[in-house]
Amino acid sequence: MKKKITALFISISMMFLPVQVAYPAPFDHSKFGLVLKQHINEEGLVDYNGIAQDQRFSEYMKSLESAKVEELSRDGQLAFWINAYNAVTIDKVIKKKPKESVRETFIPGVWTSTKFFNSREHTVANRHLSQDDIEEILRKEFKDPRIHFSIICASSSCPKLPRIAYTEGNVQARLKEETQEYLNSERGIWVDRAGNILYLSRIFDWFEEDFVQKSDSVIDFIRPYLRKEVLSFLDRKPKKKFLGYNWALNAQKPLK
Repeated sequence: MKKKITALFISISMMFLPVQVAYPAPFDHSKFGLVLKQHINEEGLVDYNGIAQDQRFSEYMKSLESAKVEELSRDGQLAFWINAYNAVTIDKVIKKKPKESVRETFIPGVWTSTKFFNSREHTVANRHLSQDDIEEILRKEFKDPRIHFSIICASSSCPKLPRIAYTEGNVQARLKEETQEYLNSERGIWVDRAGNILYLSRIFDWFEEDFVQKSDSVIDFIRPYLRKEVLSFLDRKPKKKFLGYNWALNAQKPLK
């Protein structure tokens, strides 16, 4: 009887022991981070020629191809898709070698083509995807409009390409920082006090529904990120207009 009681006690005790949960291993973005740190300057301009010669970048691009994103945590997936978008964009610039803009056409000086963003030339997570495809994954699955300030279109009016890779551990803080930096730059918002006009990036025009779904209005979305002087300007209920978008390539030097 004593043995039975002891066995029962041990069984009950085992039920209350802490359970070890197996968390998915984070995807390794370290090589991409080193590439960004070395080949991007403080102004966010990219040394595409240097990246083209950097073995770490080609190795990182290869690692994206067979990634099992579904095994990552939610923040891990978010970081993965942001980095994938930016890496694919960099790789396309290197391969296509645009002289002035990623939206160049066969007509010199005319920038209208969107093929750069919608052509499926890369394998990411075992799927043939374009940047537009990746952007839709981010928009639909995460519903976080801050992603628009983290995925970079290789152009002057885009947010700056950060010199650090997104990771599972830093993605939420980085999204906040990149959003705040962009909205407090002349790329994101410009104030015309004399005309009582608030000029906003075209991003808020193209993706207005994302910001409205998150915060009811574009103005409600931007408020938490603005400097005090711009916040006080909003009290004047200014007219809202959109800035022109500069598609000039964000390159440090012409591509070879």
